[in-house]
Amino acid sequence: MGSKINRVNLTEEIYRIVKEDILTHKLKSGEKINIDQLARALEVSNIPIREALSRLQSEGYLNVIPFKGMFVNMMSVKELDELFEIRLQLEPLAVEKAALLIPEDILEQLQETMDALQTQQSPRSTNGLGTIKEMNMSLHGTILAYCENTNLQNLVRGYIEQIQRYLTYIQLNLDINTTNEEWSEHNAILQKLKQRDPKGASDAMSQHISNSRKRTNAHFMKAGSN
Repeated sequence: MGSKINRVNLTEEIYRIVKEDILTHKLKSGEKINIDQLARALEVSNIPIREALSRLQSEGYLNVIPFKGMFVNMMSVKELDELFEIRLQLEPLAVEKAALLIPEDILEQLQETMDALQTQQSPRSTNGLGTIKEMNMSLHGTILAYCENTNLQNLVRGYIEQIQRYLTYIQLNLDINTTNEEWSEHNAILQKLKQRDPKGASDAMSQHISNSRKRTNAHFMKAGSN
């Protein structure tokens, strides 16, 4: 953490900093949040810190244990499965709504991005996690941007971020097979979008999320046993 932050919007900036520390495991699963220590490190009062932490608690990143304090939410197979279960219901709807609305030039840009990501992969690749994150930001992000439903956008983005915390923990950058499978599934969704096939895109999205759910659960359970 830096020693100072922008005073224009303290709560938002503190929220961003603490959330990033949780997603990257600088603040580890189950770790207690020391509000006084945060205040000293960021050179702010406790009030905006409490406001930021309250928001993170509402989003499922933190939990309060009575008489003990606030802690980073523990990761579990149950929570991971629940996150994918919700995405499995929401994202096929989002892609079906967006399929006829994404401009042709945006679809071509997505194809260029996907092609570039494919050429980066090799048996010696060590950036699979970065590739998966970029695919999520480009393809899933574009779909959400054109689904014409702000609440749906915000919900799905939040669930994708929470799953990214698990991906960082299990270090999928070491698994080239997982990266290639993710690429193939994302590309299948993109092809259906280019064909302007809402139902086909929705089915491809459902298949991708179901497969990703199985892969991520297996990797997480394996990582937890190490």
